[in-house]
Amino acid sequence: MPKLSLIRELICKADKCSLEEHLTEVGLTVNTLLKADTALFYLLDQEQDNLILVHSVGKKTSLEEEKRFELDEGIAGWVVQNESPIQFPDIGTNPDWFEQMGSDNGKPEALEITDDVGSVLAVPLMAFGNIIGTMEVLRSEPGRLEDKLVARLAPLVNLAALAIPLRATDESFAKLAEICVRFLEEKDQYTHGHSLRVMRYSMLLADELELQGKEKDELRICALLHDIGKVIIKDSILSKTGKLTYMEFNTIKMHPRIGSNITGKISKKFAIKILSHHERWDGNGYPQGLCGNDIPLIARIIAVADTLDAITTDRPYRERSKLDKAVEEIERHKGTQFDPVLVDALARLHGEGRLNIAPV
Repeated sequence: MPKLSLIRELICKADKCSLEEHLTEVGLTVNTLLKADTALFYLLDQEQDNLILVHSVGKKTSLEEEKRFELDEGIAGWVVQNESPIQFPDIGTNPDWFEQMGSDNGKPEALEITDDVGSVLAVPLMAFGNIIGTMEVLRSEPGRLEDKLVARLAPLVNLAALAIPLRATDESFAKLAEICVRFLEEKDQYTHGHSLRVMRYSMLLADELELQGKEKDELRICALLHDIGKVIIKDSILSKTGKLTYMEFNTIKMHPRIGSNITGKISKKFAIKILSHHERWDGNGYPQGLCGNDIPLIARIIAVADTLDAITTDRPYRERSKLDKAVEEIERHKGTQFDPVLVDALARLHGEGRLNIAPV
């Protein structure tokens, strides 16, 4: 599997507004890992139900004109339809790829690649369970890549999804944010699924408060990304079973600012809320010591959802508690740590059986 430091670096570079720049970052990394010559990126146009070849990385290619491919032709279309990777270990005996590129003489005319292509790997780009495109990896040498390597490459390849312009709809970005946090939390049994559960608890509270439109969309994204700042903090601190030292605790307390700095490159409105998710209603939180309604509502909702998930899941320093106990604990801190209105909303959800441990 690609080193976590490499994934972290790519995620931190995902604030670039240029589609080309970020796809280049991912493509170069994939080419290096697989000893490949070229990576091609296709994005699905759902309105026209076809694929657009949007970028290539590696040996010289010509993409001056838009190139579209139907879903019932070629390898990229097959991958989208089947949502599964496919390999052509010896492209010379499989003309499908060349036919897709508009050539029957052994070299694709749509791409000005100087050497013959020996083998092709095509993998789906998935976000939040939805297919958004395909990446094809071209190698000059024939040969099959191990299925295990292809499977382990998936998290890295899916970071290419972040290259969709960050000016896209909030819905699109929320889906892409989820694929990021899924990978980041996969490495730690204690944080696995945490951000997804916090997002789902937050949305239950949002519905109870009758939040609408943009505010609800913003809550979804901020809940997903609220702990993104922890990507910079050492795993040994995050997973420590014993009591944290003073310095370690202060390091942990840096994650709202780190997360705010990362998300601030995407959206200032996201950054403000993520910065404030550890503030307290009584003003004794961090990092700014805000109190009451000075704390953004979205941050107050995330604080309740975050605590609920922390209590109901195993942590390195203690075992999980049942949902009843978690709600009781949060109610004990009503008006001190948490917004009383939100605590009452949580209690209603629980009392009416509408609050359950969120599956991920």
